[in-house]
This record gives sequence, structure tokens and C-alpha cells, in this order.
Amino acid sequence: MTPQEANQEASKLDALAWEWGMTVPQFLDTYALDEAVPGICMNPDCLYTARVEPDQEEGWCQVCCTSSVRSALVLAGLI
Repeated sequence: MTPQEANQEASKLDALAWEWGMTVPQFLDTYALDEAVPGICMNPDCLYTARVEPDQEEGWCQVCCTSSVRSALVLAGLI
């Protein structure tokens, strides 16, 4: 993973936690063991969120119509 990709993932994880009203550590503590977790579209200008499988890397974004939704647990490197 390039530094730019790592920064994008960290930024999206921050945005996702903020969207759900938590800090990243609180967010991960809350959803680490759930069967469905929040995910976010990885396209630069899209902030679409949805609950997805914990290992989701290419979920469907209903805004962009692309397979670009990634779970928070994947973004955090937990899966």
C-alpha cells in the first residue's frame, strides 16, 4: 500500500467514525465484533455509508454506482 492510499484509508475511517458520532477508537470498540459494521465509499468525493459485512472490500455504493464500499474493520487493518 502506498502512503497516499494509507492516508486515504485513514481519512475515510475518520469520516466514518465522525458520521456515526464517535472517535475512531470508540467506533472500533463498538463494532469490532458485530455481524454487520459501518462501511464507506472509497471514491474521493463520496461519503456514502452503509452497514456491510465485516470483511467487505468491494461493496456497492448506491451513490456512485461502483463497487467501492469498504468496511471500517478492513480500513482499520483489523481484517
